[in-house]
Amino acid sequence: MDENAKIAIERQNPWWFGKEFDTGIDRLPWYPQITKYLKAREVLLLVGARRTGKSTLVYQVIMNLLNNKAPPDAILFINLDEPLFQSKSKDPMYLTEIIEYYLAQQKPSGTFYLFIDEIQNYDYWVQSIKTLYDTRENIKIVLTGSTSTLLQKEISARLSGRYFHTIVYPLSFKEYQSFNRVHKLTSIEKHQHFNNYLEYGAFPRVVLEEDKNLKQELLKNYFQTIYLKDIIYPNNLRNNKDVFDLLYFIISNIGKNFSYSNIAKSLGIAVETVKEYIGCSENSYLIYTLTKYDRSVKKQIANPKKIYCLDTGLVNSISFKFSENKGRLIENLVYMALRKQNKEIYYHKENYECDFIIKEKMKIKDAVQVTLSLKDETTRKREIRGLVEAMETHNLKEGLIITERELETIMLDDKKIVIKPIYEWLEEIE
Repeated sequence: MDENAKIAIERQNPWWFGKEFDTGIDRLPWYPQITKYLKAREVLLLVGARRTGKSTLVYQVIMNLLNNKAPPDAILFINLDEPLFQSKSKDPMYLTEIIEYYLAQQKPSGTFYLFIDEIQNYDYWVQSIKTLYDTRENIKIVLTGSTSTLLQKEISARLSGRYFHTIVYPLSFKEYQSFNRVHKLTSIEKHQHFNNYLEYGAFPRVVLEEDKNLKQELLKNYFQTIYLKDIIYPNNLRNNKDVFDLLYFIISNIGKNFSYSNIAKSLGIAVETVKEYIGCSENSYLIYTLTKYDRSVKKQIANPKKIYCLDTGLVNSISFKFSENKGRLIENLVYMALRKQNKEIYYHKENYECDFIIKEKMKIKDAVQVTLSLKDETTRKREIRGLVEAMETHNLKEGLIITERELETIMLDDKKIVIKPIYEWLEEIE
């Protein structure tokens, strides 16, 4: 290992020298699976969009190990965002040489913990990690990555059966409250905090920033970073303007039905190009597509889809006027909350539409409608009609309507419709 690499590694591992390091606000209680997987031999892969807190979670895991008497020199952390390491991304032996050099120097007798941040920055990471895993029984490997392609293609084939993965999302509403050190709030206070959560989103750094203008700047920077580092560069996309126009278009239309051909026509680009760009954006964890439910998988694929965004703060920073689009932002938030619960989600549409239906074990178990308010009679009839149709189609006795602030229970013959404020529902499921 050359001297520059040694200096970089020493700087990234302050615990070797008894120095303090920043672990941020504790999120490990919200990710109990991390501690569980840490005890297993398999590689642990923490994935998710940039700035969601993966690196901070790694530091918290390291601090937890140190507090439980793990020797500091039995923990090696490598951040591959380091410019020096990025310059060696195409050297097939570079990462292995660093790790083997350190192991030869330390000769750990117990478990050796290897943490590698932004693993996608190294072209030969799968080969290197597989070799380490297969040849050293006493090593526990934890990796972070900012693109879902880490879980596809090569990794599925070469690391099959050798890894677990956890997705790290922006803060839940309960985490948001914890970060803001607020507890036992009145309904009015909860609504006030929820409005802030909805407008500026839930990236940890943004939540902790008090200046609203800086919040907006941070969000714009985050979008630019994801756009460039996880969509444009790794996929070698050349027409940056078309990609940006597509992202702006779909993020401006979250929750609306779309087809690839309609988007292509609107933007004047090829249908296959639209599919490619949306796929790359999904791989970056920036956007998510929702499919209309159909018993026929073939029809499901052909039906119009909906798109949602990772974070409502990002949506507002890019395209939305907050007060004018609050209902769609709440719908986006509900989708992401369901997504975090690992639900299998679809939307329902026959004569009428229901925003979300949830499938468990081959059967639709829940129907959820989302609207800003039911005070307008026309809106009330439309939302209830869509929900009831979904309930009747899937033999459900109870359905849910999520609103901004309203609380009510409606009985329609043998069907029960529960109406809840969004902030109460979020606290219940998180």
